[in-house]
Amino acid sequence: MLQFHTLTDEEVRQLSDTLFNARTTGKALPEFPGKLPATLEQAYAVQDLSIAASDDNVVGWKVGMVIPELREQMKSERIMGPVFKNVAHFIGHSHGDNEYIELPVYTDGFIAVEAELMIEINREITPGSIDTSADLSHLIRHVYTGVEIASSPVKDLNDYGPTAIIADFGNNHGMVVGAPIEDWQSKIATIETKCFINDELINSAPANNVLNGPMAAFAYLIDQASKRNITLPKGTMVCSGAITGVHETLVGSTSTVDFGEAGKINMKLVAF
Repeated sequence: MLQFHTLTDEEVRQLSDTLFNARTTGKALPEFPGKLPATLEQAYAVQDLSIAASDDNVVGWKVGMVIPELREQMKSERIMGPVFKNVAHFIGHSHGDNEYIELPVYTDGFIAVEAELMIEINREITPGSIDTSADLSHLIRHVYTGVEIASSPVKDLNDYGPTAIIADFGNNHGMVVGAPIEDWQSKIATIETKCFINDELINSAPANNVLNGPMAAFAYLIDQASKRNITLPKGTMVCSGAITGVHETLVGSTSTVDFGEAGKINMKLVAF
């Protein structure tokens, strides 16, 4: 059973330093390097310090899920984490059969492939400026086929629960933006999304197969960014959640995420 703790300010700082340094150097961590934050707010405090320590720019945000048995305790169904420019890949088209992109991941760490819809924001969104109970489609420039690469120096990061995941950048280490989906509002429910690893079909599902749909994830991201006093610039990308699941794999694996007529993305996972 997971044990959560209220962290001191010094423990928050030390946790941020350890996780950030491991990510920067690529050093694997055999276990989560500290106490598990008791609340999402403390976990975001760790994340904020790590974002501030980076000299890279945040160009997107991933939305992930809190496991059902912890949602009441954590008072949330979802979490968020930053996507940095140095791990963001904008393809803009469907890969051909012999075309692929190399994506660095943490050797001996956590590695997973997630098929996702990517939402591009068409205007700056400042904290508190949007009523997310209303229709949000006017805030979207395009929706794209996409992939999130989840990777962390902590091999079993997801086993430690949502506060550990938040503390380590939401377990994000890659975003791939593929082809824009024309008429996405009418099509995503009928696009069968398939994830292959090493040419083996792992799972398939409709492209809107996230809790209450991708627009609910988008609304959550806007609200949570507002709570954290984060402005979302025009062009920010939102990874709206794993469609077919979180599929763990290894360095050297290949993967294809196939969105049918909307296109596919071919990847090779290489050592960081």
